[in-house]
Amino acid sequence: MAKPEQVVIIGCGAIGASIAYKLSQSASLQVTVLEANSQAGQGATGASLGVLMAACSQKATGDLVTLRLASLRLYEQLIPQLERQTGLSIPNCAGILCLSQKIGSESKWQSLIGKRQQQGFDLQFFDRDHVRSKYPFLSAQSALYSPSDRALHPSMLVQALVKAATLNGAKFIYDRKVDRLADIPDADKIVITAGLGSDRLRQSLDLDLDLDRPSNLLAPVGGQAILVELPDVSLNAVIHAEAANGEDINIVPLGFDRYWIGATVEFEPDTLPRTSNISLLLDKAIEFCPAFAKAKIIETWAGYRPRPVSQRSPILGFLPSHPNVSIATGHYRNGVLMAPITAEIINDLILKGESDRPWQGFALKS
Repeated sequence: MAKPEQVVIIGCGAIGASIAYKLSQSASLQVTVLEANSQAGQGATGASLGVLMAACSQKATGDLVTLRLASLRLYEQLIPQLERQTGLSIPNCAGILCLSQKIGSESKWQSLIGKRQQQGFDLQFFDRDHVRSKYPFLSAQSALYSPSDRALHPSMLVQALVKAATLNGAKFIYDRKVDRLADIPDADKIVITAGLGSDRLRQSLDLDLDLDRPSNLLAPVGGQAILVELPDVSLNAVIHAEAANGEDINIVPLGFDRYWIGATVEFEPDTLPRTSNISLLLDKAIEFCPAFAKAKIIETWAGYRPRPVSQRSPILGFLPSHPNVSIATGHYRNGVLMAPITAEIINDLILKGESDRPWQGFALKS
């Protein structure tokens, strides 16, 4: 029997763990994951609310939409598969209710409903009167309900992916920071999934590079969220709400009268978390659900999401001139949503050198 190829994945958030799980299913590969932190999912994944918003996303067509919808479908099999294999439960909440305070949004949403029906997804439009009748504790000019979209617990997802990959023979090494790709010479293939640290690793292929200079590929976008407790409000679906000024917010029911509310989008983030963001997030929630004026703050947290600066999000594929190194990063606010489809693409590229999925438009520019 041929010796398995050694594949090293750098980074163990939702993307890295998903790729490790997918690759670990191949007998021709030996997978090792190196994570700089003491446990998995501590970067952008740890700051995520786990909202999987694809069918109700306002952009109707394009290769990114195709990937997002495909990834949403993959979750329908992935979640029960992981739960059966690991015995772990992955908390998730099916259905997203999109609320809008903008007047005259019906024609836009009806167009989206028609497009999604062609793509196999059912969306339902509610006018203001229907919202008031069906959801008397909510306030909005209109709403769109997507039963296919959902939210899941990001940390529990990563935990299940790691356990399942481990059962398949993958190895996970924590507290293992990688400064240069040359530090892992025994790898046949390398996959970079290190979030904001990905560009530093890419640049390390240039041995003359000053690694202290800032990244020119990815920028950190800050995000802060809060956990609140609010009894006597029965929110069974995830709320994605868009204010009249275009700012949005997510409210994720966790059960037991608890909700996640988030997240801010801060392109010039200072030290996070910020106290002022707590009232900002609560005010946004109260605009759509006045009952949140009585919510009790339980916890606040923040993190930084990697957003590509000079090209599209996400960044997928091989590094130019280094076919043994692939990269999957820069998913920005869609890392958890796109984790399964990203794993499919990287798996195809490593095993076959190509993928039928439309990934080429996200390849790293030379």
